[in-house]
Amino acid sequence: MAQQIGAGELVEKVKQYVKGRLQGLPIEELVLPDRELDLLARHFSKTLKATQLRRVFHDLKRLEQQARRGRRNFNEVRTELALTLPELAYAFGRDLIPREFYELMRTLLHPPQERFRDYEDVQRLVQVLTALLAYHKFYGGR
Repeated sequence: MAQQIGAGELVEKVKQYVKGRLQGLPIEELVLPDRELDLLARHFSKTLKATQLRRVFHDLKRLEQQARRGRRNFNEVRTELALTLPELAYAFGRDLIPREFYELMRTLLHPPQERFRDYEDVQRLVQVLTALLAYHKFYGGR
């Protein structure tokens, strides 16, 4: 049964989808009920505070908007995306986020030169986090 899959296994399944650019992620499949993002959010609703998830989401959403509006050079946006990973490592080190969330984000953010080549890649990252945030709320995330 899909619900019995552990969060670590779900992150591994998402890793299999991530090959190169994020634009290639099959978001229309990943966001469906009882698929990877839904099941991860169900797990995170018990292990990740909504404030931590929203903080990451809003930081990345801000970068996506800057990339879309052309307010910043895309290389600067990519640098900011790369700098998100050490912040997440710090949060993990302080037990503010679970290992599985850190590993998921590491998969999505690293290596930045490969994952983010243009605005559409950043947009796909925000779509993943939007789905996680919505399902997290649906499952009563703490």
